[in-house]
Amino acid sequence: MKVPALRIEVNGELVAVAGAPGLSMLSGQVVFCATGPNRVIDTSGIMFNVMGLTLDGPQPRQLTWANGLELKVGDRVTFEFVEVSNPSPPGKVLATPSSAELAQEAAKQKNGGAK
Repeated sequence: MKVPALRIEVNGELVAVAGAPGLSMLSGQVVFCATGPNRVIDTSGIMFNVMGLTLDGPQPRQLTWANGLELKVGDRVTFEFVEVSNPSPPGKVLATPSSAELAQEAAKQKNGGAK
């Protein structure tokens, strides 16, 4: 079965073919991060991330590829939209709290951390 995916290259080199069955969302982004004491963005903090979200199963999961890949001025990031049978496995799979878990944690913090 083919799945929609992002084929990602940095400077002509394949980084990943990001995708997975059952994804509800797939996004790729380049971020300029504030570094140094003045907290103003500059070219020393360029990061690249690809994230997918799946809502299958009892708990949502966040899948990541090339998470926090550092870039520099002049780097070329290329996205190609593809459909593939065998995407790259994600670098990380993180559990995402459900709305009930978030509400429970908010209530706990409101009550001073008591259970």
